[in-house]
Amino acid sequence: MELPEQALAGGMDAARGVVRVGDTVRRPGMRAGVKELLLHLERVGFVGAPRYLGTDEKDRHVVSWVDGDVPVPPYPEWAMTETALVSLGRLLREYHEAVASFSPVAADWSTEWADPHGGPTVCHNDLYPENVVFRDGVVVALIDFDMAGPGRPLWDLAIAASEWAPLHAPSARPAAQQGLDAVRRVGLLAAAYGLAADRAEDLLDIVLEERAHSTQNILKQAAAGDPVWVAHVNEPGFAERTAADLDWLDAQRAALQSSTGMPASGESAAEGRGRPTR
Repeated sequence: MELPEQALAGGMDAARGVVRVGDTVRRPGMRAGVKELLLHLERVGFVGAPRYLGTDEKDRHVVSWVDGDVPVPPYPEWAMTETALVSLGRLLREYHEAVASFSPVAADWSTEWADPHGGPTVCHNDLYPENVVFRDGVVVALIDFDMAGPGRPLWDLAIAASEWAPLHAPSARPAAQQGLDAVRRVGLLAAAYGLAADRAEDLLDIVLEERAHSTQNILKQAAAGDPVWVAHVNEPGFAERTAADLDWLDAQRAALQSSTGMPASGESAAEGRGRPTR
């Protein structure tokens, strides 16, 4: 009996033709580098990513379906808890440790959102809440590696901090993220990841780099006529929100740097310093 195909919504662009079939996900295209990455993660025993399973009769790439809950905007409360944030930091650390031994042959990585400086680690580069899987309120897997590419590990952590803390001016945040203590939350994320206190300033510098790169890319794609980004740029207040974010980050820099040098809630300072660093 042939299993039905279910189009995947949420963070997925429907035009990409990504569908679920039973316990698998089928993709019309996949970069050779992403295939190598998923196979490497399986070899080293990293369980927080889909498994690459080959191709099907329609020449689509097949990966395993990761069971759980995936939040989509507007993000539900269970996706924005401190427990969720800490679990993301820990899983991101585990991913970076797993990929540290990866030596890809392919070089066809996406460059759209990747670290323009490159780096030693194949980063995920798309760490929005809709690209992770939850079970019982805890992040258990990263999905959708289409934007993966070489970069500095802190590039991934900067993206995660920006979108999960979130590092946006309160006036620029969606309703679901109003009331979140972003300064405290970025500290929790950094501690869970194992960021050394003396790398706090580096992280904040890379947050600003990533924000500028992302904004430039959005404007470039909008100028090229991409309908998604044209609509985004034409939303009322786009430029004002972008400027407000930068002003807020500047005003909060000292507090953010102090926060990222502190241990996670319930952990002693000695324990925090004992974590591995990057």
